[in-house]
Amino acid sequence: MTSREDLHRLVDALPAARLPAVERLLRASLADTDPTERRCFASTGTLSAEHDLAERSEDVLRSDGDPDSVGGRDASSA
Repeated sequence: MTSREDLHRLVDALPAARLPAVERLLRASLADTDPTERRCFASTGTLSAEHDLAERSEDVLRSDGDPDSVGGRDASSA
């Protein structure tokens, strides 16, 4: 069985509710895009935090999640 025949068999076996999603996927694969083009993600700055974040997060986890009771900090110094 060829790949094309196999694909036809798979499409025929799909439930009707899944057809629109598969149709969108197939149409998108026919678009004029370079399949080797790398996607760019805007993640700059998403991990910026205070220098002691890892240490403070461990303290918060040990104190049942109340950040105001951790490390001698109170609500006024936050």
